[in-house]
Amino acid sequence: MEDTFQDSASEDGGYDLRQEIARSAFADMCHDWERNQKYDRALQLTIARLHAAGQQAHVLDIGTGSGLLSMMAIRAGADSVVACEAFRPMADCAERIIAANGMQDRIRLVKKRSTKVTVGPGQDMERRANVLVTELFDTELIGEGALGTYRHALQHLLTEDVLTIPHQATVYAQVVECPLALSWQQLKTLSNADGDILLRVPPEVATCRGSSAVFDIQLSQLPAGSFNVLTDPVPVFKFAWSKHQELINDRCEQSVCHARTAGFPQAVFMWWDLTMDREGDVLLSCAPYWAHPEHEALKKKHSDNGSKRRLPEGNYIPWRDHWMQAVYFLPPLKIPLQRGQQFVLQSYHDEFSLWFGVGEQSVKEPLTAPHCTCGWHIAQSRSRIGQLNDSLRNKRYLNYFERVFSSDSVVLVLSEGSLLGLAAARMGVKQVLLYEPNAISRRCMEAFVEHNSVANVRFLPSADALEPEQAATITHVFAEPHFPSAILPWDNLHYGDLLKNLRPLLPASVTVIPASGTLYALPVEFVDLYKINAPLGSCEGFDLTLMDQLIDQHSTFADSPVEAQPLWEYPSFPLAGTTRLIEINFVKDFEQSKLERGELCVSEPERLNGIAIWIDWHLDGSHSPKTTISSGPLVPVEESSDEPTRWNTNWRQGVHLLRKTPNRKGTIPWSVKFNPVLSNVYFRFDEEEQ
Repeated sequence: MEDTFQDSASEDGGYDLRQEIARSAFADMCHDWERNQKYDRALQLTIARLHAAGQQAHVLDIGTGSGLLSMMAIRAGADSVVACEAFRPMADCAERIIAANGMQDRIRLVKKRSTKVTVGPGQDMERRANVLVTELFDTELIGEGALGTYRHALQHLLTEDVLTIPHQATVYAQVVECPLALSWQQLKTLSNADGDILLRVPPEVATCRGSSAVFDIQLSQLPAGSFNVLTDPVPVFKFAWSKHQELINDRCEQSVCHARTAGFPQAVFMWWDLTMDREGDVLLSCAPYWAHPEHEALKKKHSDNGSKRRLPEGNYIPWRDHWMQAVYFLPPLKIPLQRGQQFVLQSYHDEFSLWFGVGEQSVKEPLTAPHCTCGWHIAQSRSRIGQLNDSLRNKRYLNYFERVFSSDSVVLVLSEGSLLGLAAARMGVKQVLLYEPNAISRRCMEAFVEHNSVANVRFLPSADALEPEQAATITHVFAEPHFPSAILPWDNLHYGDLLKNLRPLLPASVTVIPASGTLYALPVEFVDLYKINAPLGSCEGFDLTLMDQLIDQHSTFADSPVEAQPLWEYPSFPLAGTTRLIEINFVKDFEQSKLERGELCVSEPERLNGIAIWIDWHLDGSHSPKTTISSGPLVPVEESSDEPTRWNTNWRQGVHLLRKTPNRKGTIPWSVKFNPVLSNVYFRFDEEEQ
């Protein structure tokens, strides 16, 4: 096996375009059999009904992508089809796909935005269309500008009696108490093992409403018992896509609710469904499994098919990653509800976003859209806030601090936004030096220092700000490690690079925490995640291999062989025990390049479609579980199992997805290389036959 490693970082000027092409097809969307079949059925019904009424069907497909919906329209008997696609590489690919399926003379492809399309004899469209088929939606439904696009099309491109596919959308909201979700939003008080408070949260942080960015999530994968449902799903907004006058940007709806159980209203779970045709015969739901109209029927179908494998409860319904569900946090007012208590759910949307509030009665003053005022939700990701609130993680760090720190300790913290570093200052050490190069993060930390009256802390805006005299007094270097720029867990190896550059200034006796990091791999069978990278081939009877080729060509160039995913949202079954890949030591030989090789031995290799990778941080040289912070499974995986792996919900792990059908080999050779100059790790997995 050659030691050639694919690097996702490229100096090629076409990298960004190649990456956009690689991800433009949203492969999981075309793998969404329910979406495809229900669009197809709605087209068949709509066109047949027009013909039965003696009318022709002239179809406009906005954002055609691969051309799939346009080809479905032709197959359903459309009299004419115009497809528009603004992204030129995808439009060119659609042109070839349409030709490969023999429909080049029946579909007019317009390579521009719908807002630039002209109508009239000899123009882009010969006439206005009386059928619009399009998929302009995201998890938030309107986040990709659906309202504006529909309004323009209705005014300029469509007939007054147009039939739209889908016909209507309904947004649902469900009020919940969910401490797990709240731990990704609100910072908690930090206490030691004895319950003594080390850090209180400043009021401006505790009352901040957080980021306005949509929090999309696979709600069906939330751990059992992690939330308390306070209401039934409530339909809060309807969007009739064929009615221009109803597609307005700003709306507020107030729904009277009665609490199903007692609890604190902390968040709203949101999803939507699509009524695909005017008569309402075809419904596509994005609900989580407990509210999905077809969950029980699909579960029974899976059982009747004789499948021996037990799926997680949330995986019987159709899987999709392009449309998930969303969590919206309610204003942080701790109002307890009693069972049966009446309250009002306030629902809002503008042109692109939704938000929610609750109250005891209807409100006259509308609630404005949330935005972060404290800085934490700007400086740190939601998963990072979850890490800061992780009681087990914090307990391991703080217990270790009590053993190794003393009143004479001077601690240099080489992490950003490290509340644990501040906690060390409250535990009686002599001084803490906090490396905080980011101005927003530094202001967030300064607010904690001021609110908790922490006197023995000094901020370093850069590594160069550490003066030699100060460096000579340092007894411990600590890192969580965490840097906001990190995407994959081992991107935090930047800590080693900082430490390497400061080494000449530090005493030889300095204690380094963590002492090392170890990368591990686990061969798995993903229930669904593999679809984001799997070839399509034929889709609903149409040949889409040309799109597969386009995506594969550019993905090979632009995408890293390992990408970051929150694996707790994507169930998988282990096909072997955990394999150690490589250990990076921060105390010694960090500056040396490393290359490790080995093999993954896989049981039932025909099931293999991915390899999960993570890093464990070892606080000292013992590698004891009590001094190890893991970004991987919650329970060590020692062998293959029919039980899904349970992953840490506060980290994203690395995933290598097999691009092609596995060759059924029982062993997968691998190589891992560490480059200390770039503080980067490169992977190679040879799952293909030579």
